[in-house]
Amino acid sequence: MKTPLAWRNVLHKKIRSLIALTGISFAILLIFMQLGFYAAARNSATSVYDALDFDVLVLSPQYVFVARPADFPRRRLEQTRAIQGVESIVPVWIDLGEWRNPEIRERWNILTLGIEPGQRPFRDPAVNDQLSLLMPRDNALIDSLSLPEHGHLAPGVTSEVQHHRIRIVGLYAIGGGFVAGSTLITSRETFLAVFKEASGDRINLGLVKIASGASARAVAEEIKSRLWPVATAWTRPDRAKAEQRFWLRVKPIGIMFNSGVLVALVAGAVILYQVLASEVQNRLREYATLKALGYETGFVYGIVVRQALIFSGLGFVPAFFFALFLYFLLRTHAMVPVTMGLTRVIGVFFLTLVMCLSATFLAIRKVGKTDPAELF
Repeated sequence: MKTPLAWRNVLHKKIRSLIALTGISFAILLIFMQLGFYAAARNSATSVYDALDFDVLVLSPQYVFVARPADFPRRRLEQTRAIQGVESIVPVWIDLGEWRNPEIRERWNILTLGIEPGQRPFRDPAVNDQLSLLMPRDNALIDSLSLPEHGHLAPGVTSEVQHHRIRIVGLYAIGGGFVAGSTLITSRETFLAVFKEASGDRINLGLVKIASGASARAVAEEIKSRLWPVATAWTRPDRAKAEQRFWLRVKPIGIMFNSGVLVALVAGAVILYQVLASEVQNRLREYATLKALGYETGFVYGIVVRQALIFSGLGFVPAFFFALFLYFLLRTHAMVPVTMGLTRVIGVFFLTLVMCLSATFLAIRKVGKTDPAELF
């Protein structure tokens, strides 16, 4: 039979089909958004460490996450210079403070990094080249990816962190993620003036660069064996995995977004099932006629399956483009780092097919039980 029965069924009642497509598209859009937020949370978890230049990271054993790093004696970091394979070390101070919006004077969290301007602790040369601007005390560089709540940020703007006057002298792009709405880079002297409880003799992070050919894991194990229990060491990949695990498994953020995907899948499957079940119920006589004419049950099943695939495909297209639009708004207005990758498109399309087939399996059961003799 060459007649496209599935397509004709979809077009038979256009308003009803349009309403069904709206519901299915909304469910697919929810999946796109939840997965986008999940990926943004994963990327934001390591945004600060992605910006820092190290092969091995030395931390306090009491470290929780980047905004609660604890501290350890700086002299212990200096001891790592004697370890074979260590090329250089850089101390970093880090703490969470309160930034005052320069226009409306409201306070917002800001993650502040204290560094020694003569060193180059960042992977981006453009950021390192600006560090000389921090030499006069109370100067700072601020994140251009700061949330709008932090106010208009540009070189020359002055405001306060922890009630201490700060002057902005440059911009960079890192992103504070879920820890804070912005990040700030200062010199060590300015950091110690802002955070009174901090000490120049105790640091929060130790950035270790290793020599060419050396093993980062071997160096990390050697540092750990020498500094434990005062400090510990992580390779870059291990620290990234641990940070992501904290935010996506320990904190409720990852659970919330994963649950959102599941809820969206169930909602889409329920909508599609209701549409298909209603279609099957309304067309039982037609399906029974096809069976009476000699068409096998599998052929009739195929009509319902193709109809479900049409609904899913037509619902996927507008959901994809609307998700692109929402991703753009989130990146430009809320500074949430959501991007649309090919892997996610394929993944959502696969989930859409799973949703489609699940709903179809439930809807076609009546077709299999249909006896043509009972309907006429």
